[in-house]
Amino acid sequence: MTDYPSKSYGRNAEIASIFKMFEIGKDVSMPGPRRLGKTFVLERLVDSASAGGWAAVKIEVAGCRDSQAFFRELCDKIGSRRTNGANFLTWILQRLHQATQPRQDQPGPWYQPFLSHDHQTYFERLIKALNDDSTQRWALLIDELPIFLKALHDKGTDGIAAARDFMNLTSRLRADYQRVRWMITGSIGIEPLARAGNYMGVLAKFSPFALEPLSNAQSRDLVQDLAKEGRLMHRQLINDAEAEAIVQAVGWNAAYYLEALANKLTGAPANDAGAGSAVAAAVENLLQPGEQTTFGTWEEHLRKHYQGAERLLAFSILAALALHPGGLNASGLLTAIGQATVTEAQLRQTLDRLDADGFVSLRRDDEDDPHVSFRNLLLRRWWQRYPPHETL
Repeated sequence: MTDYPSKSYGRNAEIASIFKMFEIGKDVSMPGPRRLGKTFVLERLVDSASAGGWAAVKIEVAGCRDSQAFFRELCDKIGSRRTNGANFLTWILQRLHQATQPRQDQPGPWYQPFLSHDHQTYFERLIKALNDDSTQRWALLIDELPIFLKALHDKGTDGIAAARDFMNLTSRLRADYQRVRWMITGSIGIEPLARAGNYMGVLAKFSPFALEPLSNAQSRDLVQDLAKEGRLMHRQLINDAEAEAIVQAVGWNAAYYLEALANKLTGAPANDAGAGSAVAAAVENLLQPGEQTTFGTWEEHLRKHYQGAERLLAFSILAALALHPGGLNASGLLTAIGQATVTEAQLRQTLDRLDADGFVSLRRDDEDDPHVSFRNLLLRRWWQRYPPHETL
């Protein structure tokens, strides 16, 4: 097991900053593109919490489709967090106004009786119990909240109302039980959902935390440690020149893609002159058709979360950019996509969203004509080789 607190790439500065935000009474929002490492940060928060007197639980809600499922997931994670087993359940059940524990022969988990009653009332009682815990403070780390909210929105008017009610409930719980801290993450834009559901005011009460890609030095340390720790298929050693070549080939230093490319490096370590060729061969191996799971989630993201004309425009933008390794200015991109009905305002709006979702980088040296390119160099190569097609 990697000793992340001792590693340059262990996100230790980020962990310290987030706990500092918790200590001064801030709830945290950490949006960011997929594969950037948000879930890793949440897991590090869980592992590091006890040293500062915290208990942190990570709640994955991407698969939840209603508030009852959210409550179930929360109970699962909180119930497994403590090490004192039945004593904790006695403690929590007393605070949920359950006189005795469920019978041993009763099917289902300990919280099953609460799901069949008013689970929102028990949700609040659970948060109050955590707030009243004198032995430690609690932090709820909610991963992929926007996907849960979108699942509600997709149900139509009633679902949007349910999303708004849920967000308003969490806002009230945060105000009423201020010893419990909340953190939300998401790889799709939550702001469009909040605007549609009229709960932007709830989001405004979270303090944003920007998670950046790893630095080049951290990235080199990571790929070399992957080899040393036996976590790669074909290598036990990656030398300095190869590590630097991997970093340059990926371009966007997300641990997921650094590891994916390092796993394709074969043969004996190359000398300085041969490192570029060795990594180029690894890139070619990574861009084979069988790597759909490595890159296909990006296309899936567009199909799931972009609609109608905006989705068509997004595919057109990426198809044009894939042909230009150095990117294009927005004016040149507007010409390249070849859609006469697309306005500059529509282009800029979609570019802003693609930037937030991690597909492109916008360099705004010239605000009137920003430069646009693929953020992930490997993804550009994949998109060029296997261009998806989208029509209205």
